[in-house]
Amino acid sequence: MSARPPAQILAPLSRVDRVAVRSLREGERRRRAGERRRASRADADAYETLIARLTEAHHVVFKRIDWAKIEEDGPMAPTVPRDAVSSVARKKLSAYRPTFADSLLGRERERRRELTEKVVEAAKADAALYARAKAEADAHNRMLVLAAEVRALNPDAIAGVLKVNGAAKALKEVVEAFSLRAEGATRLVAQVDLIEYDALPDEACKAGAGAWTELPPADRAQLQLANACSVALRAAVEVLQVAPVEIVEVVARICRPGGLADTDFDPVLHVKVPAMALAKANLKKMEAPTVVTALGARLSWTAARGLAPIDLADLGLASRKAAA
Repeated sequence: MSARPPAQILAPLSRVDRVAVRSLREGERRRRAGERRRASRADADAYETLIARLTEAHHVVFKRIDWAKIEEDGPMAPTVPRDAVSSVARKKLSAYRPTFADSLLGRERERRRELTEKVVEAAKADAALYARAKAEADAHNRMLVLAAEVRALNPDAIAGVLKVNGAAKALKEVVEAFSLRAEGATRLVAQVDLIEYDALPDEACKAGAGAWTELPPADRAQLQLANACSVALRAAVEVLQVAPVEIVEVVARICRPGGLADTDFDPVLHVKVPAMALAKANLKKMEAPTVVTALGARLSWTAARGLAPIDLADLGLASRKAAA
């Protein structure tokens, strides 16, 4: 096994941050306990959006990066001129000559003002277009610089591309941390730290119900399972879109109640995800637990207690827990 530290895509919470967010959640629960709360349509919509974010992170289209094309294209400059739109507007302003009717009716000043406003609007459009084109070119060039290391399965290079492609931003609200490490020459292991069970919704708000209701423990456990499976699949998608391997392993961990250190995390899910399976699946229409189960995932879950720790020693991963 490699002694190399994992490459961080999303850095884990610090002790201070973990204590702070737990305190905020506890304060929010105490506040809610002292209120009789009605639920609006906006509350119901926000709740449904939250549940979808937690359980549908895998609802994406899987598309692998064509590294050969990136290297063939070479360095890229922005493809949009800085004045692509405004140059036309400026020409119209410069070429304007008041007509007889404009002069007769005193419309010359108003007409010039309108043309000047269009120049200003076009300049703003130019700035937005150029910024987008420059960002695309910069992303391409950063990927080009990392291409050789990505082909060599350097976790730091792959993590760099994942950051460029927005993987960290996509998973920021549904996991605590996301990292990647290599085990040997061809084995990649992605690790996601799940949000704490305590951070999952403990009440529900359905459209038309008119009030918040306590979420039954079995439903909350089901939500935890769906979240773990969904983010594990999304992590696999992100890695396999970048890394030129056919399989990535994903380990999902969770912090024990009251825990603060990395040694307080336990693995609760392990799944090997083949790129071929993702290419064939319509992830947008599939439930994450169904997919993960079909892939032969290792996990321990019941509706009574939710996810429980699993032993990964036979996979050569358990000894990495404290260092990951």
